[in-house]
Amino acid sequence: MLKTISTSDLRVQMKRVLNEVGYGRAQYVVEKFGEPTAAIISMEDFRFLQTVRQREREVRLRDLIARIRERHRDLNLEELDALIEEARGEFYRLQGHQPDVNESGPGYY
Repeated sequence: MLKTISTSDLRVQMKRVLNEVGYGRAQYVVEKFGEPTAAIISMEDFRFLQTVRQREREVRLRDLIARIRERHRDLNLEELDALIEEARGEFYRLQGHQPDVNESGPGYY
């Protein structure tokens, strides 16, 4: 169940709110001066959100690599790999994400 709570009420009711969220009974939107500023969700929901975000990053990366390959079909494989690595670095820089060991190097795409 999605609930809304003000920052001042959250200070007073923190233990109850965390118990509700932790046991999967609620999610909270925290408001400051009536404006949503944060959400409190369970770890299960957080992990799911992280998985979804990672998959979205992977899809964007694959799309970017496919566009690079299409635009540079006439390049040899070494030149193409260099361009892909450059694009991969730029992609991660823009995402504020450092690639895992499994995400780097030729063959990931």
